[in-house]
Amino acid sequence: IPMLLALSVAVCSFVAPAGTASRGSVAAATVAAPVAPHVRMMNLFGRTEESKKQREFLSLRDAPSGSTRVQFRKPNQATTGLTLGLKFRESFGKAVYIDQILPNTEASRLEKSGKIQKGDEIVMVSATFGGEMWSAKGIGKMRLEKSIAVRQGMTIDFVVERSGEKDKKAKQKASEAAKKEAEKMSRLQAQLTREVKEDKQEFSQNPFKFW
Repeated sequence: IPMLLALSVAVCSFVAPAGTASRGSVAAATVAAPVAPHVRMMNLFGRTEESKKQREFLSLRDAPSGSTRVQFRKPNQATTGLTLGLKFRESFGKAVYIDQILPNTEASRLEKSGKIQKGDEIVMVSATFGGEMWSAKGIGKMRLEKSIAVRQGMTIDFVVERSGEKDKKAKQKASEAAKKEAEKMSRLQAQLTREVKEDKQEFSQNPFKFW
């Protein structure tokens, strides 16, 4: 029996020579190594400006000032985007956009009033209960549809953002940041000029102080 145990251990620990592989091992390696899709990860804990903006937006529970908030009437039951008259598309980074607006629907009514249009990005959606809102940035089409389905009540709100508005906001923020930086430099320059002037006056009154 000891000899049989030693033989079984030797067989189990046998390693095939380099360059050889059985059909089973090749098949197992093929199954165990699927090709990973290219996924853009959102770094919420980073120190970059983008990470900071993401954290600030995720903490919001209402539409930001100046944003476009639209309200859809809906039956008090599980609802889908199609029921509202919306077809969504998902882009790189899991951003969700309005792909189509179906005629004779709640969405087409809002389109006619100029509140939504094809290509708008959905950036916030109503919470399950009440008037609070959740961030929809980077959640993907499937999770947005689930948020719509579980919404309770007769209405559901979205905050939409248009590409033109996004560019305009970015330019406005950049302009404000440049203005603040210019004001800061102006204050520092004025302070330096004042200090140099005070030192000159003090030197003229008491030149031996600087020796």
